Amino acid sequence: MTENECKKHIVFLFSGQGSHYRGMGRELYEQHPKFKSCLERLDQMVQKQLNYSLIDELYTNTEESFDELLITHPAIVAVEIALYEVLLEMGIKPDFISGNSLGEFAAGVANGVWDAANAVEAAIEQAKSICRADIEGGMMVVFAEEIKLRSLYKQHQLFLASDNFKGHFTLSGKTSHLEVFESKLSEEGISTFRLPVNVPFHSPLMKAAKADFDQYSSSASAFKAPSKGFISGFEAIEINELTADYFWQAISQYSNFTKIIDLLEAKGPCLYIDMGPSGTSAAFVKYNLQPGTSSEVLTIMSPYRREIEQLEKLQQKIKDTVV
Repeated sequence: MTENECKKHIVFLFSGQGSHYRGMGRELYEQHPKFKSCLERLDQMVQKQLNYSLIDELYTNTEESFDELLITHPAIVAVEIALYEVLLEMGIKPDFISGNSLGEFAAGVANGVWDAANAVEAAIEQAKSICRADIEGGMMVVFAEEIKLRSLYKQHQLFLASDNFKGHFTLSGKTSHLEVFESKLSEEGISTFRLPVNVPFHSPLMKAAKADFDQYSSSASAFKAPSKGFISGFEAIEINELTADYFWQAISQYSNFTKIIDLLEAKGPCLYIDMGPSGTSAAFVKYNLQPGTSSEVLTIMSPYRREIEQLEKLQQKIKDTVV
């Protein structure tokens, strides 16, 4: 294998709502000083604005449910930013960055669009806007070919939220519609999975909260234009400017993960690093890669922990993968 064949573009992938769980990043929080200090810094900000401790919710609270938007929205962003700061301290810098849905908030920090405080504040304000609008609904993953069920899910007034990989897509809609459709698919032997989300992200139902968040955005600190390598999670293209409502569109527009991977693979072999809590992006990448590719995928955080071990593995890989 030649030197050029060994080298790979480094890609950071940030995931959004549905990838969260209590205890995400626990091993890093307990054993990595940089991760802990970053999370504690962002926790102070959350405490001031929401009067609860993010760290307590993540690592002390033992309740099984973890779907309250005012907690999960800033929690996902804060944990992903903390992991980014860990990799930055290790000297690992990405060639390309892409966020999926809420993951765009942390992706923006990694790209220099805004800082960590702005991203977490925006996540909090977005959650408040959605809660005030009282948008009822949820999301469901379907393990089947989307085109074969398109007519049926539209009849049930559901919306295509994302195409993840062949035979795996996500629907969004009102809870009652999801339940009826889920029952219908069960009768036909088609598997589904309900995400731990009580909001119909990536659907027209989100419009009810847009004006409220737009009002916040108009008075918030302006974000910078993206630098090279910023791949929009919903446009599936590399962009160099953001619209004023970009971070609203990120959580309300349809996304196609396959197109993002196709775009990145066309640039050459990549080392995809999943910056999310559960390895969701890594799984999507694996199912989208074509046979024969020399691209690799690595997860850092997962419900099974081993984060420190994975960081050591990443450090070893980086020696041979920097373009």
